[in-house]
Amino acid sequence: MKLYRNLAEVIVKILAEVLEENKRSSRVIEREITKNKQWGSRDRKTIRKATYDILRWKNQYEFLGASPSNYWSYLNIWVEKQKWQLPDWEEFKALDLRYFPLNLTDLEKNSLRNSIPLWLEERGSQQLGHLWDKECAALNTPASVILRANRILIAPQKLQKLLQDVYRIETKKLPYHSDALALNGPYNLMNNPLFKKGYFEFQDANSQAIGPFCEVEPGMKILDACAGAGGKTLHLAALMRNKGEIVARDIHQGKLTELKKRVKRAKAKNVNPILLDENEPQENKPLWADRVLIDAPCSGIGTLKRNPELKWNLKAEQLEKLIQTQREILLKNSTAVRPGGKLIYVTCSVLPEENRQQIDWFLDQSVGKAFTLEAEKVLFAHQTGFDGFYAARLVRKL
Repeated sequence: MKLYRNLAEVIVKILAEVLEENKRSSRVIEREITKNKQWGSRDRKTIRKATYDILRWKNQYEFLGASPSNYWSYLNIWVEKQKWQLPDWEEFKALDLRYFPLNLTDLEKNSLRNSIPLWLEERGSQQLGHLWDKECAALNTPASVILRANRILIAPQKLQKLLQDVYRIETKKLPYHSDALALNGPYNLMNNPLFKKGYFEFQDANSQAIGPFCEVEPGMKILDACAGAGGKTLHLAALMRNKGEIVARDIHQGKLTELKKRVKRAKAKNVNPILLDENEPQENKPLWADRVLIDAPCSGIGTLKRNPELKWNLKAEQLEKLIQTQREILLKNSTAVRPGGKLIYVTCSVLPEENRQQIDWFLDQSVGKAFTLEAEKVLFAHQTGFDGFYAARLVRKL
């Protein structure tokens, strides 16, 4: 195998955007692939694999000699690790590979073994103990592509049959996830007619566990306080059989614009997207919602399978700010829950300081004393094979 110059230049460009401009790797990769329609499946696979491998194992590559100021040096090591022919390019002539190949058994620092920044390694191991190494190992593996059948339009079994019979796309049902279908191959479904008709969405299996955990019913009034682009919002709409109302709030116009597109495609008629001013005072219409879902902004550590750059772009001071933001969102939106209603707090993080510790803090506040913890889920990647998630369900006392 060999690496072609045009692909190499794109990989270096993607790495620079992701690591210098804090852009999401998946979005930048798909943008480049969409721009270069002449690429075949092997070219697309090379772009994805090289980018994600380098982002997952960035500090190991630096241990081998890659320079943070020279993205070609990371790519040089990646080519060597694939045992491909090394092109005779000027960019590949300066690297000293005296430590290659890397012997992981010789590594003393778990931050190198786990390919995690030292500050985060210390934090994670302190909070999770022996589970941290297992979780890091799982999060350093590629994510599966999971579909969620949109029950507003189609049952999962019928969707599975259509994908197989009409498009020769193989999927498998997942235990414990009634709407989920896992792809059995590297299919590109963004332009598939069934996707364009709203028959399915792309959603991690553990993310799909949040909708049923909310225990919604048709006709309920729901506040989705941090709706984002609406993955969980749309699942709630389907579980409610398009009846009732979901007030989907977010402070980001771009995310709500995407949500509106998805709502239209999914034929979800019970979703009301609202742009929220982040400086808006506390909920001025209290005690109205049957359910309040807070899919809180978080470190995103549980999504490293699909977003490996997050661990390099996240800083300790940012995590501290996120923890404070989570508390403010809990206090502000909990007042909307009616007596007997339920507050659901969710993160895609596995760090207890963003999860159970936040719930314990909330229950100790004056507002939180009106609630009791009814149930919680800790979904580890190493136990489930999917993204890491936390969810807590609290009930407002009558």
